[in-house]
Amino acid sequence: MESVNAQVRPQCSRCNSFRGDAKELELLLPGLTSLSSAYASVRSDDGICVRHDRFVGAGSYCADFSPASMRSPQPSSK
Repeated sequence: MESVNAQVRPQCSRCNSFRGDAKELELLLPGLTSLSSAYASVRSDDGICVRHDRFVGAGSYCADFSPASMRSPQPSSK
């Protein structure tokens, strides 16, 4: 049985600095929609690392990994 406090395996998609939502990617990458869209299947689950300002693979990770559970809540857009 896995402990509730089990350490999160480092992975960009699980990091506080990772942004992988298609709508958010289109805002972070102006001009992307002129080529296609962030909803394209070729993107898979990849996204932007806002800490390093890079497009990264969801399964990648670096020494700056910070679990997403520590992410401060984003303001809701209405």
